[in-house]
Amino acid sequence: METVKRSFTLRRSRNVLCVTLSIAAGIIASGLIVSSHAIAQDGSASGEDDASGWVTGAFPCFTPRPTPCPGRCSQLVSLAQSFDNVVPPMLPPDWLATNALGPPPLWVTSNSGLPMPPAATPPNAAFVDDPGVVSDKRLDSLHFPVSGAGVQLTFEHNFNLEASDVDPNVGFDGAVLEMSFDGGNTFQDILAVGGSFSIGGYNRIISTDRGSPIAGRQAWSGNSGGFICTVVHLPFLPAGGRFRWRMASDNSGSGEGWRVDTVTITLCAPGACQPPTPPPRPTPAPRPAPSAPQSPHATPAFTPAPRPSP
Repeated sequence: METVKRSFTLRRSRNVLCVTLSIAAGIIASGLIVSSHAIAQDGSASGEDDASGWVTGAFPCFTPRPTPCPGRCSQLVSLAQSFDNVVPPMLPPDWLATNALGPPPLWVTSNSGLPMPPAATPPNAAFVDDPGVVSDKRLDSLHFPVSGAGVQLTFEHNFNLEASDVDPNVGFDGAVLEMSFDGGNTFQDILAVGGSFSIGGYNRIISTDRGSPIAGRQAWSGNSGGFICTVVHLPFLPAGGRFRWRMASDNSGSGEGWRVDTVTITLCAPGACQPPTPPPRPTPAPRPAPSAPQSPHATPAFTPAPRPSP
């Protein structure tokens, strides 16, 4: 699928600055720095880069929102991470990599190797391998500093994971997207929490006879043939929630792995209520110019005829 790159200008509007200040008040203790961005009329975002949180960048898979946020008390906020402001193999702060099963390595940032290409927006992407043993490898996003509705998550990913050569609907090693609403204590599949894919959804079901930790679930598996775009819609995102990119392998066979890049999320977050825009006052119709008063007609004078002399 052909994608269009959009570059994000670095500017901040007065309204977005108000949103940023209100967000920062709640997260200073955690040390996170979060960029919230205005959405321009052409669908692109604006903001400031910051390596310690969500940052701006070029997002080939960015999809403009179809409608603005409703009401006067919500504003469109954009958060993004392209993994380019860290040195591999480090992850951005508050991004967490764990292996619930299986040997190292864990998720890392990477700028080389398979599957190719190594990044959607060079130099870096997040990467995890696909080993020939049972594993359950997880990458959790940072805790979201804002809550809101009308959520749109987009990311690009490149995977080559072991799958059936006979049945195009069956995968052996697979990748799923999960969501936590309680700060990362419990996770559920993105579809189970009310999410839906509009682009790039799951393409296979994981086999149940090879010991995969996600056996029987819908997942991404097989070979994507390079980076593809996935767009997810959610009705609501809570403050403190997290996304999880989870790769699980079975007890035989292996693949090249999974790369995730250019993650961005937009949502309608509460903001300072803006006064309604007064309707334009109609321009009064011009009054016709008064006409010049007409000159009064002179009354004709009659000269009496002379009387005859007696």
